[in-house]
Amino acid sequence: MGIKELSNRERDVAVLVAKGKKDVEIAKILFISRRRVGELIFNIKEKWRLTSRVEIGIGAYYFGWLNDRLNEEAVAHPFYTTTHMEKVQT
Repeated sequence: MGIKELSNRERDVAVLVAKGKKDVEIAKILFISRRRVGELIFNIKEKWRLTSRVEIGIGAYYFGWLNDRLNEEAVAHPFYTTTHMEKVQT
């Protein structure tokens, strides 16, 4: 049985964990509750059979997600979506 695929939201969380963000910071960036962040981290650990946040960061790096997901400009700009990095039509 191989590694299970993550949802878009789980990938977003994995990238932010890899960047060293705390649960509270991730919650603010993604506009979700801190509890939901914890649930998503738990799901990632279960799907990938991991035991630590460091391993999540290693996985995100390995899959090349750190260069193309949730860059700081897109997170800071309110007219970008968090999952697709495309401008929202206004």
